[in-house]
Amino acid sequence: MSRRAEAGYSMVALMAAVAIMMIMLAAAAPSWRYVMRNDAEQELIFRGGEIADAIARYQKRNGNALPPSLEVLVKGKFLRRQYKDPMTKHGRWRFIRPGEVVGPVASGIPGTTGGTTTTTTTTRPSAFSQPGVTLGGFQGVASTSAEKSLRIFNGRTRYNEWVFLPGQPRVVGRPVGPAIPRPGSAFPGTRPPSSGPTTRP
Repeated sequence: MSRRAEAGYSMVALMAAVAIMMIMLAAAAPSWRYVMRNDAEQELIFRGGEIADAIARYQKRNGNALPPSLEVLVKGKFLRRQYKDPMTKHGRWRFIRPGEVVGPVASGIPGTTGGTTTTTTTTRPSAFSQPGVTLGGFQGVASTSAEKSLRIFNGRTRYNEWVFLPGQPRVVGRPVGPAIPRPGSAFPGTRPPSSGPTTRP
């Protein structure tokens, strides 16, 4: 067999290998996107829960006052760092103000009765307010992404409806989509389901 023929066979084999690799990459892309979204959702639940718990600690120490910013929570050592919204590129949260309607809540969630939830107004202005000026603090956060979620969080299926408030139950449903099991868990990065509230899935 001539060298030219051998080179021709090698080129055919290389093209076939590249074609197979491209097919495999195309098939793996949806699963990879699912894994990335799954991890981002876990981070959203963790960060939102951390901020809500930090607000609760701040209020306990400051006579139920609301914090004016995440920076104040970090400086006061109520929050480890100034977490960003992991579901958006800009990372900015939607801050929940007292009396704000935060959206529908499905019935059957512990601590809720279904319908629409309105945040309480039993808090007072922040201690950082200037005399004669009401500086509205915030008592919770939500993502600014309106994308549909893999999980169901407190009966809600869009990230901007995942509201994190102090003392609020955090009931996480199972992800919807292609399951990629890991040892000891039903879904990537998840832990066995528990009956009580949790800050991480």
